[in-house]
Amino acid sequence: MSVVNTIEKNLKEALRSKDEIKLTTLRMLKSAFKNKSIELKVDELDDKEAGIIVKKEVKKRQDSIKAYKEGNREDLAQR
Repeated sequence: MSVVNTIEKNLKEALRSKDEIKLTTLRMLKSAFKNKSIELKVDELDDKEAGIIVKKEVKKRQDSIKAYKEGNREDLAQR
């Protein structure tokens, strides 16, 4: 099963369980995958490309958390 398909499956499970944090995270990843596939003009991304996107998105979130903490915004850093 590809990374993209696994994300889709986990997104459906998060919808059923009403896990807001997981749901938001998976929607963000799905959106990033879709944007990249449009950019590359392909129907579906391979696992290598999906892994690169996941790493980029994790890095973005870590940078945001760091910036929130430096700005004394713990409420936003927790999200």
